[in-house]
This record gives sequence, C-alpha cells and structure tokens, in this order.
Amino acid sequence: MSTDPFRFRVSPSIEFNEGQLETLKVILDTFIAPLPKEQEDALVLKLKDTHTEEQVRSFCQLTSTSLQSLETIKQFVNRTVLPDKRKELLLMLSLLSSRAGTFALTGHFDELKNLSLSEREAIFINWKNSFLPQLRLLYKTFHSLSCHPAYAAHTKDLGIAMHYNDLIKDQKYENVPDKLDMLNSEQVQDNMEFDVVIIGSGAGGGVVASQLAKAGKSVLVVEKGAYHHEDEFIVDESKGFENLYEYGGFAPSYEGSITMLAGSVFGGGTTVNWCASLKLQHFVREEWAKQGLSHFLSPKFANDLDRVFERIGATTDGIVHNKSNQVLIDGCKVLGYPVSDIPQNTGGKPHECEFCYTGCRAGIKNGSMNTWLRDANQHNAKFLVKTKVNKVITKNGKAVGVECIVNYDRKVTIKANQVVVSAGSLQSPGVLMRSGLKNKNIGRNLRLHPCSITFGFFDREIRTFQGSIMTAVSGVAENVDNDGYGAKLEVPCLHPGSFSTVLPWRGAAAHKELMMRYDRCAPILILTRDKDSTGVVRYDDKDNVVVDFNLSSRDRKSLLVGIERSLDILVAAGAREVLTGQFGVDPFVFKNSEESRVDNPRFIAWKQQVVKYGFPQEGAGVFCAHQMGSNRMGISSKTSVVKPTGETWEVKDLYVADASVFPTASGVNPMVTTEAIALHIADCILNKNSNAKL
Repeated sequence: MSTDPFRFRVSPSIEFNEGQLETLKVILDTFIAPLPKEQEDALVLKLKDTHTEEQVRSFCQLTSTSLQSLETIKQFVNRTVLPDKRKELLLMLSLLSSRAGTFALTGHFDELKNLSLSEREAIFINWKNSFLPQLRLLYKTFHSLSCHPAYAAHTKDLGIAMHYNDLIKDQKYENVPDKLDMLNSEQVQDNMEFDVVIIGSGAGGGVVASQLAKAGKSVLVVEKGAYHHEDEFIVDESKGFENLYEYGGFAPSYEGSITMLAGSVFGGGTTVNWCASLKLQHFVREEWAKQGLSHFLSPKFANDLDRVFERIGATTDGIVHNKSNQVLIDGCKVLGYPVSDIPQNTGGKPHECEFCYTGCRAGIKNGSMNTWLRDANQHNAKFLVKTKVNKVITKNGKAVGVECIVNYDRKVTIKANQVVVSAGSLQSPGVLMRSGLKNKNIGRNLRLHPCSITFGFFDREIRTFQGSIMTAVSGVAENVDNDGYGAKLEVPCLHPGSFSTVLPWRGAAAHKELMMRYDRCAPILILTRDKDSTGVVRYDDKDNVVVDFNLSSRDRKSLLVGIERSLDILVAAGAREVLTGQFGVDPFVFKNSEESRVDNPRFIAWKQQVVKYGFPQEGAGVFCAHQMGSNRMGISSKTSVVKPTGETWEVKDLYVADASVFPTASGVNPMVTTEAIALHIADCILNKNSNAKL
C-alpha cells in the first residue's frame, strides 16, 4: 500500500541531538520497562490461571529498546505532531537532559537518564497526579508517545502474552467487488472540462457524485488519498493507521486537549469507520429547524434518511454481538437501562469484521466506495486519486474549476461549471480559504463529539478485539431536556496500540499486568454531543491542519455523567475490576468474598471519588473520530458559511457537502446524516434554476 504525503505533517523530519535522544530512550524504557524480579514473580503468581510462566516473564522483560521501537516512534512524531509541537518536545527533552532542567521539572538534582527506574517511574506518576494541567499534559504526551506506536507496530512480540496473536488474519474472502477504474496521471490533461468537480470521496462527496452522474452530468471526483481495493487492505493496526488516516492516525489538537481520528482514503471516513448507522435524533432535527433550517423537520429529509438506509443496507438483521457488546447489553438489562442494537451498513449480512477500521476486506461494509461511488461509476463519473486540490478557481464571483496537484507532483487546472467541496471538516475549510473566500465563519464552530472510555475486567474471556464492532448502544446517560448534559454509551474497537494508550499508565508493572489481561477487558465508550465546547480549524504556514479545542464545563459534566452510568453497567454485568480514564482515580477491585454489585458500599464510595475528581483539564484522555460543523449551514452569512442549499454565500456554484455543514453536533455517528444532507444538496444543485430552498 502506498502512502499519501499530503496526509502527513509538512515539515523536516525531527532530529534529536545526542542528549535529547538519550533522554527519549530512557523515557520510552520507563513506560515499557523491564520489571524487577519481585514484580515479575508477583505477576507470574497472579496470572498463573491464564498465562504460562514463560509468557509472563518474557512480557515483563520487554522494553521499548528490546522491541526496537525508536524508529517507529520517530515516524509517529513526524506523521502526527505539528512542527511547533516538535520544537516543544525537543525543548522538554533538552531540559530533562540537563541537571538544572531535571531539577526544575522533577526536583531531582541529576539528569533524568541517571535516575533509577523507580525514581523515573515516580516522576511520571507524580506528573499524572499533579494539580498542574501542564504536568498532566506532559505525562499524557510521553505515555502516548511511548505506548501507542510500540504496541501497534510490535504485536508479534507483545501479542503472545496478551492472547492477541491467535486472531485469524489471513482469511480470504470470495465475491468481493471488482476493482474500480481510476484515472492515471497520463490521462489527466491541463484544462480538462467537466460539468462538476467534487473534492473528496467520502459520505458527502460519494452521494453527490452518484446523484449528479445519474442526472447525466459529467462528474470528476478528486481524492487526495489513495484507492485500495479489498485485496489491498492490510490487517495491521500500525500500517492501517499510517496508510488510511489523516496524519497517520491519532493526531492531537494544538493544545493537546483532544486527539482526533479522520479517514484519508478513497471513500473517506466511510472506508475506515465502523458499521454504526444511526439516524439524526428528533431533538437535533428540531434544534436545527429552530435556526431557520425547516427542511430538517420536513418529509423530504425523513425520506432522504430512509433512502440512505436503503442504499447502504443499514439494518439490525444479521447482527452477532461480540462479548464486549454483550456486556453492555447484559449490564443494561440487569439495571433496567435502555439498550438497543445499532443498525449496520452490511445489508443484513453477519460481519464479524475485527479490522474494519483498516478497511473491509470482505467488501460487506457498504461505505461510499461500494455504494454511491459505484453508482457514480456506472453513470460514467471519473475518479482521480492521490491528488490534492490547492484551490477552487473563481471568476466574477463564480466557481469555474480547480487547481490541483496530480499524483502529488504535477499541477493542473481542471475546468468545471460547478464545484462541490466534500473534503471533510478538517480539510474543507482549507480549500475555501485557499480559494480566497473571506467569510469569518470558515473553520469556526467545529464540533468533535469528545469521548472517554471506562474499562471492566472480568473473570472470563471477553476478547473485545474479536467479532463485530460497535453493535449496541444505550442512551441511559442521555438527557435531552433542560440542562442538556449527557452521552451515549457504545462499545469501541480497541486493538493493542489504542488500548495501551487509552488505558491510564500507573507504573510499568501495573500497565503490563492490565495489558496481559487485555482479553478479559470490556471497554465502554462515552460519546458526548458537545454543546458549547469551542473548536476552530486553522492552518499553519505549511498548510498543516491545526485544531484549537477547548472542552467546556458542560461537556466535561456530560462525560462524567456517562462515566458514572457505564461503571454501573460494567459492574452489573459482572466486572471484578473497573477503572476510568481519569488520571487521578485508581481502579476499584472487588474482594474475592464480594459479589459484583452496584449497591456494594465500597463501590458506591469509590464512585464518589470518581465524581469528586471530575473531568479536569488534562485530567483524562479525550479523543474523537467525528468532526463536524466547521463550515456550518445557516440562513445568514453573518453566522454561517453556506446557504440552506449548500452553496457558499460568497461564490456562486461553489457548494459544500460534508459533515462540515452541520449546524451543531449530530450526537450520533454522523455518516447517515451526512449522506442525507448530501442527497438534499445534490437535489439543490440539480434544481438550482427552480430556486430550491430548505
């Protein structure tokens, strides 16, 4: 699989001096450390019923150095970390490689590399528990940097003791779709002409391409990511992120407050997302209608939602819940909480996919690549991949084409009567800005669905990494009235790299123990509908996406409400140990003599600690896979970027059709909503002369 340079941070590769490199190696070998014999012996005894002595002792002695993870970590930094933040990282390493800097940050009078393992471990734990957000952020940064790339890239060595290596990874599938034809570089000539150029091939771009091509328009879809047929998808966490995602995986906001995951591949996010297909809820439709967008309460929008479900085969038929989804269901039923199956875009076929986030090798998941874009292909639409659009060309206030870099190396101009920007909420604002649009709302009002995770460890196998992904949902933590606090509870797909990072590090031995109990862990995802957090998409001088995000007090409370409910669900389902993503709250463990019960007095008292700690700034890992609203739709150019028809206020025949037009956060996985809105915008384009409006 080839990689796309436009998905990675544009900047010279990070270079470490000798002192910085020595310090970095010491830090990496603190987070993935060789355990002292007494800790190793204790784990052999504790895990004797589930692991061989050899498995435990081998895992206990693995280090970042023995895994040879340094080059992987350097590549991770180059892909995901902004140039300004690389400088800050180097500065921290320089400080910790000096006696004065180490003293200022840790209170020790010697360089970090000269301290003992126990002293270094205590430093990072103290940072984790510090009252200073800056030190908690430093802990979070080094934890993520040390663990995620190593566990994602070295599962062959790490997976044995984690009981992860026995997955069936070489399965071959029959009846996968035929390859789609892509234009090659030689076929693309300067000043080619199309009726419509669509920038982006995801949930929005795919739908618009299908509808306009069906109507007889000549359509070109331009995608900066690569096209991968099902046979080309790699069942590997590290390579999957590197090849198919924006910035090669989880990329932090500028302040480091949240990490984001976004697809960058033919089919966009629909190629790498899970199969969850949820319709926009009534209270969000009402909220958008109150902003003057009455279409969202119309029969037309309801019909478009149904059309989407039909085309992508969204149904609850054929669902086989894996054991971690079953934990959510069982816990909810014990407590009387609402829980339901999540429709899957699989046409009712069982889909125990495990690796859909690296592309569906079976071709069962009906992302844009295998639905809308195939419809477009059947009606003569053309596809151009590995091509970045620099800007939309305008003349006399009208879109007349695009300027792009074909195959990453040749600049061409392509003429068009209309242009549709569907590059996603992180990239679409940049296309508009580079095209000369001045609307102050471009890139503003970003919504991210902040998420956190709780964990339950059981006395039985769970294997959350096996089977179908995210098939159940509970709205028990949701409050749509008055204060608006609340969250949805779902089950995430966590393979070793992701699991090692969202699981708080409380010392090398404690972390290694939980990693070896990986197959007995059931995680619950707390997904909030952010109400008043502030998010902005901007770009540095190298055109790197920069996200500024401040999580509001209200949305922190929503996460906490979800955490409380999810802990009860895990315990009701039989968890023997539960923990949150909060840095300052230790796990709760039931005694051997105790049942797993939500009315246990010790558990109730521990939950009070969870509530008291709350969700302070940099006090827990926060992440998201949904980006919305950065070019929001509205009825005035003073408050929005596009008209109710999707056309920009500033330039005629320039449309935006992706999740960036959402007026506010959807509160559910946004794919279905994006596709329904794109159906409407496509209709508006086709009916422009009849003055179609929302």
